[in-house]
Amino acid sequence: MVSDTDNTRRSVHRGIYLASLCLIAIFLPSSRWLLTVSEIILVFNWLAEGDFRSKFTRLREDRAAIAFILIYLLNVIGLTWSADPGYGFSHDLLHKLPTLFMPLIVATTALPGRKMTRMILSLFISSVLVVTFIGFLRTQLQPAISFREASPFIPGIYLGLMVVIAAFQLLMLGWEFRAKRVYFIISLILSAWLIFFLFYLRALSGVAAFTAAMIWLILTIASRSERYLLKIAVPAGFFAVAAVVLWPLAGIYRDTHAENPVALQNLEPYSSEGTPYIHDTANIIRENGNLVYIYIADGELREVWNERSSLDYDGTNLAGQELRATLFRYMSSLGLRKDREGFMMLAGSDIAAVEKGVTNHLNIDRLGFYVRAYEEMMSLYLYRKSSGRMTDWGSLTKRIDLWKASWEAFMVRPLPGWGTGGILKAVEHGLQKNNSELSGLNMKPHSQYLFILLTLGTAGLIITIILYAFFVVEKKAHKSLMFILFLIVFLVAFTGNNVLESQPGQDLFVFFSMIYGYFSPPADLR
Repeated sequence: MVSDTDNTRRSVHRGIYLASLCLIAIFLPSSRWLLTVSEIILVFNWLAEGDFRSKFTRLREDRAAIAFILIYLLNVIGLTWSADPGYGFSHDLLHKLPTLFMPLIVATTALPGRKMTRMILSLFISSVLVVTFIGFLRTQLQPAISFREASPFIPGIYLGLMVVIAAFQLLMLGWEFRAKRVYFIISLILSAWLIFFLFYLRALSGVAAFTAAMIWLILTIASRSERYLLKIAVPAGFFAVAAVVLWPLAGIYRDTHAENPVALQNLEPYSSEGTPYIHDTANIIRENGNLVYIYIADGELREVWNERSSLDYDGTNLAGQELRATLFRYMSSLGLRKDREGFMMLAGSDIAAVEKGVTNHLNIDRLGFYVRAYEEMMSLYLYRKSSGRMTDWGSLTKRIDLWKASWEAFMVRPLPGWGTGGILKAVEHGLQKNNSELSGLNMKPHSQYLFILLTLGTAGLIITIILYAFFVVEKKAHKSLMFILFLIVFLVAFTGNNVLESQPGQDLFVFFSMIYGYFSPPADLR
C-alpha cells in the first residue's frame, strides 16, 4: 500500500523533473551556466528519487535508450588507445555527458503528456524568439559591433541551428491548431521572422541546414499532394525564390575573382604631387579586380585622411580592424590610386563607410548575408592564388585546410583512430605534415564526421551511426516529419562544424533526440 507521504514525494520529484526539462528548453539558447544548473538539478532529482531497482528494470527493457548510452560508452572505451587520455576525460567525455544521463533519466521516468510536451516545445521556441529580438536590437543600437554579436549568449552557429529548429517546430504547432486561424497566422509570421534573423545572423551553416531541410519538406509536401498542380507549383515556387536569393552570388563571385590587367613593369613611380609610390607587386589582394597594394602614397593619404576623420589613420576603424588597410581596399574597389588626388574623390559617405570597416564600396548596399558571402568568396580566391597558404581570410578556407590535415591524420590510423582525446594531436600531425599556417593553434577538424573518424576511426563512426539509427528505428522517430527535419539540420551542420563537441550543440542534439524519440509520438508531428 502506497502512503500519502510516498505519493507526495513522488509528486514533488515529478514536478522537479518536468520543471528541469522546461528550464533546459528555456536556457538552451540563452545561458550556458543556467543550462548546466538545470541539468544538474535533473540528475540530482533522479538520484534523490531512488527506486533504482525499478528504474534499471525499465532501462533493461528499453533497447533504444541502451543504444544511445552505448554511444557514450564507446567514447569511454576510446580512452584505452587515446593519444591524450587526460584531454579525452576532461573535454570529450565531459561535453558528451548528456548522451549518458539524458536517455538514462528519460527512459526510467514516466513520460510527460501531450500538453506538457507542447509546453516544453513552446518554451524553447519562445526563448529562441526572445534571444533573436535581443540580438537584433543590440546590433541595431550598436551598428559598429560585429554581426556575430547578433547572437548575444551563445556562438552564432548554435543559435542558427536553434532558429531553424524553432522555425519548423513553430509551423508544426501552428498547423496542429490550424482550425484557429489566428494561431496559424501568428506561427507563420514568427517563423518568417526567425528565417529572416537566420540570414541576418549570417550563420552559413544554419542557412545551408535550413535550405536542405526546406528542399526535403517541399518535395515531401509535393509528393504527398493529390493535386497535380500543387505537385508542380510548390517546388517551382520554392526554387524560384531560391534562384532570386542566390542570383546575386554570381555577381559577387565575378567581383571577387576578377583580375583587371595591369602592366607591373610600367607602374608610375610618383604621384601627381611628386610623392614616391609604394608598389607591392607581390601582394595578390584585389578588390573588384584591382590590385590593392600598388599606387600607395602613404604620407599623402595619412595627411588628408586625418584632416577629414576623427579616427587616426594609423589606428583602427570602428570594427577594430587596421584603418589604413581598410582604406586601401575601399579606394581600390573604386579603381582609385591611394594618394591625395584619389582620396579627394571620396564622398562623406565613403569616409563613413571606411570608418565602419567596409572594405568594398559595393558592400554598402549589400545585405549582410551577401557581405558574408563576399568575404568567403574573397577568401577562396586568395586561398587558391596563394596555393593554399592564405587561410586567415575566411572560415571556409580554414576549414579546407583543417579537412586536408584531418584526412592526413586519419590515413595514419584509419581503423581505430587516435582515441578519445587525441583530436588535437591528430589534427596537429596533419597540419605539420601539410606545412599549414594553422599549425600550433590547437585546432579541431570543424567537421563532426571527421572528428569521429579521427578519434574512433572508421569502426567507431560505423558503430556510432548504427547505434543512433537503432535508437531512431526503435522509437519510430523516422516516421515523424519534424524529426526528419531536425536530423537533416544536424547532418548538414555536421559537415562543417564539430557540433557535438561543445555544450550548446551536444545538449541541443541529445535533448531534441529525446523529445522526438520519447515525448512526441510520430502521429503528433506529421
